[in-house]
Amino acid sequence: MLPSYYQCTSCRERFGFAHTEGYYYLNFDHVPPGAQVPVADLYTIPVRPGWCKDCATVCIVEDIAVTRVFEDAYGVVRAGRPVEYPLRTENLDLQQAQEKLAAYLRWRLERRHPARALCCGGTSYQFLDVAQPLLKHAECDFGVVEPQSQYFIGGGTYRTSGVLSPANVRVYSGEGDLMCLLTWRSRDSDTWEVTPTTYSQSMRTEPGSA
Repeated sequence: MLPSYYQCTSCRERFGFAHTEGYYYLNFDHVPPGAQVPVADLYTIPVRPGWCKDCATVCIVEDIAVTRVFEDAYGVVRAGRPVEYPLRTENLDLQQAQEKLAAYLRWRLERRHPARALCCGGTSYQFLDVAQPLLKHAECDFGVVEPQSQYFIGGGTYRTSGVLSPANVRVYSGEGDLMCLLTWRSRDSDTWEVTPTTYSQSMRTEPGSA
């Protein structure tokens, strides 16, 4: 769950998320995305709110737990019980849940790069969902940056947009590299049209993104 935005307690400046949703493209046959990407190859990214020190902005950061957490989650799902991390499975049937958790476990075992800030791919960030330390607002003498209201994110954009306007939802490799944007799809289609992009290009190619 992410805050709607952050705000300085003194000057009241607001800091919003440029992106609140993203997907891993997990194709274990190592086939790179082409002009289209199957929905089945897209996996919701577990994220936490963070402050990117390189970009000086609020951002989402990959939430990558230790391998044992993924192993335990896979065991719980195989036992027929729901889990919330790395994916909420309460609305999936047993086979879907097992297949998804098996993919997340395999991804975690193969993952090599430390968690990234998904605004720029950097690793210089501070998590904001902890009690301490407070984030001092560098442009303000007395203020600290605090969260304001909250909402649930993830798992919805790719099903509800891209039909009448481009979704421009970011898609990342299993190592957290920005690969492409989900753009268009036919209603109820199981594939997305995509536009290749990278971190360096993203500010130019995805205006109005999620």
